[in-house]
Amino acid sequence: MTKLHHEIKINASVKKVWRALANLESVKFTNPLVKTVKIISPNKEGVGSARHCDFKDGKFVEERVTAFEPNRLISFDLYKHQWPLVFMRWTNRLEKHGGTTLLVSDTKYELKFGIVGKIMDALIMRRKFSHIIDDALGKLKKYVETGAVS
Repeated sequence: MTKLHHEIKINASVKKVWRALANLESVKFTNPLVKTVKIISPNKEGVGSARHCDFKDGKFVEERVTAFEPNRLISFDLYKHQWPLVFMRWTNRLEKHGGTTLLVSDTKYELKFGIVGKIMDALIMRRKFSHIIDDALGKLKKYVETGAVS
């Protein structure tokens, strides 16, 4: 299993950052890979809420909220996808720092293919996923601070 840890300081209140994280459809403004997003659960937020994301490369994922503590944390589980993953889970936690918010993102995943997957992870995937997360967090920061979408 691979673990990734990212942090970003956002010049906004915890409540403002939370609104962007808790709105499952806002990922289309913050993840550069997402083309479209649709809520696929009866509830739009909270544990059990889910979304379907179509990516610009033609692939898709379905993600479900597994933990939801308003203004504190939200966790997701990637449960349907076209990637060579056994699983992927991540948690975004918010911490107040004066007038700013620290967003701490921890991701865990495991690639398929046993030892070949471990080698592929070490050579390519870990850096690729880390770059995607960094980019998405940067876009989230811009979206929350300015309202601008990429």
